[in-house]
Amino acid sequence: MGKRKIPGGGWTVAVVVAAVLASCSQQARDDGEDSGGGKRQRSAPLSVADIERMAAGPGSRCPVRYDMAGAARAAGVDGAGAVTAGSVEGELPDDADSPLARADGALVDCGYRLGKERVRLFTIGVTKGAAVSVLLPQIQHDAAIPMDELLGYARRAQRAKRGEPLLTSSGNVAAVRLPVTGEGDLALVVSIGKDRTRLPRGQVTDLATRLAGQARR
Repeated sequence: MGKRKIPGGGWTVAVVVAAVLASCSQQARDDGEDSGGGKRQRSAPLSVADIERMAAGPGSRCPVRYDMAGAARAAGVDGAGAVTAGSVEGELPDDADSPLARADGALVDCGYRLGKERVRLFTIGVTKGAAVSVLLPQIQHDAAIPMDELLGYARRAQRAKRGEPLLTSSGNVAAVRLPVTGEGDLALVVSIGKDRTRLPRGQVTDLATRLAGQARR
């Protein structure tokens, strides 16, 4: 398992994360379950246990079956034919006071190069609260947004419909709540570049939507 840590932004970020985790637990319980009813899918949504297993031994290839090249081509992104895979890391709670531990979650971090852009896909599963909330420090770090904007983003993220990306004002980070098998909550955070990206906002949203649709068993 990799040694990466969700980046911090000082105690203020920790306070925001703790507050959001506490406030959104009911929301995650209310609409976070996929009982398998309705129209049968060709593959089932991931579970929190799946993410924990992947994070414990991520291997050299991204354990979540993302097709970055295919998603980029479908979204019309330049450089879709020049995709290379990068680092793969997993993170499990090792500090009782960390957001990941408080949410009883696990994280998989997969890196790519998409043309001239650096892309990171963070897939997170939690049993408590909303998965996106655990990644608020990462989102603030990569999007370089102020604290008041981060808090507003967190509130919108916890109300977002599954499969619908929420883009930051910087345009380079998108969070998507994922369908989940069983209890808990899952999310994908797509981060492109640092502070900004060359890609149009519409393409970032489209890319995130397509990648989220691939996050299945």
